[in-house]
Amino acid sequence: MCYYKAEHFATFMSLEFDIDIDEKQVGEESVLLYKEELDKNLVSTELIGISPEMVLVHFCVYNTNEHEWLVCVASDADTNQPLFLVCLKDGMKVYEEILLGTKEK
Repeated sequence: MCYYKAEHFATFMSLEFDIDIDEKQVGEESVLLYKEELDKNLVSTELIGISPEMVLVHFCVYNTNEHEWLVCVASDADTNQPLFLVCLKDGMKVYEEILLGTKEK
């Protein structure tokens, strides 16, 4: 089952960006989206290509005095299989990763 929480976000931020996160200050939300609702400015064609018609997206957001960090982990809405992760810094994509082996949709 895919669920991305503040503790996962803190670990990711530490490993990828060497940033210490206060987990109590992390906002969390999950939304169910249709594939066509994914923002094509933030989600690459490759990531959209591995997405099913319904995607569950878990968001973690963290604000510092200088920056807003947002990490989104998308999973298949039917199976909860993690699909991809996208990280934004001040609204600009700075990282993306496929979490699922390549498959045709």
